[in-house]
Amino acid sequence: MFDNGGDLVETAFLMEGLLAARQYFKGSNPAERDLYSRISHLWETVEWDWYRRSPESDALYWHWSPEWARHIDHRLSGFNEVMIVYLLAIASPTHAVSPGLYYSGWANQGEAGARYRRGWSGVNEGEQYTNGHTYYGIKLDVGVGTGGPLFFTHYFYMGFDPRGLHDRFTDYFRNNRDIARINLAYCTQNPGHYTGYGADFWGVTASDGAKGYVPHEPRRELDDGTMTFTGALSSFPYTPESSLAMLRHVYRDLVCRPRNK
Repeated sequence: MFDNGGDLVETAFLMEGLLAARQYFKGSNPAERDLYSRISHLWETVEWDWYRRSPESDALYWHWSPEWARHIDHRLSGFNEVMIVYLLAIASPTHAVSPGLYYSGWANQGEAGARYRRGWSGVNEGEQYTNGHTYYGIKLDVGVGTGGPLFFTHYFYMGFDPRGLHDRFTDYFRNNRDIARINLAYCTQNPGHYTGYGADFWGVTASDGAKGYVPHEPRRELDDGTMTFTGALSSFPYTPESSLAMLRHVYRDLVCRPRNK
């Protein structure tokens, strides 16, 4: 009921796609010039700074409603799918926020950030944004627990190339690849003994399942045996061979398997 207004995260996903399209459609013909202009207008009118809540706030917030104002009060802190919000807000030519919000909001290492991460994950590993633990022989620089649902490594990068993207904590292409590799290793080990899990059937991530929407992740408490194909298939940039193995298995053995007559 309260989520009936502006959604800054979904707006960011829309804008990263539009800006990627704008870079492509920048020819000299009238149709392309018109499209470029319209996308630029949308980009320039997003009020990122409004979602800071106040000039003193050290973070951005997800929602605003003309009826319920900031009732939801959902602070944006990582590690999850919303880093793109901070990068676009900082880069805005018209409604920019201070670059310092990247570290005070997204990568907050204070109690506010730790409380937020513990709240949704139920674990302490990674509560300070940095992780440093090793899972299945793979050290994870940034991320909560074993990395969370695999879509964390996908949504931000729908229109943004992570290669070479780094801050004081990690290189994000490498970190995303490690999250995918941890997910693969978890499914290969298959601690829940679910039918089908393995090196060619992996990629635990959030989706609708038998119990409705669940943020499935490679942790027994949040893995109910639901395998969502987008997990491994969207990880092609990080794990091309393993993602291809998943694609081949799904297509050849599950989709196109000959039916018994």
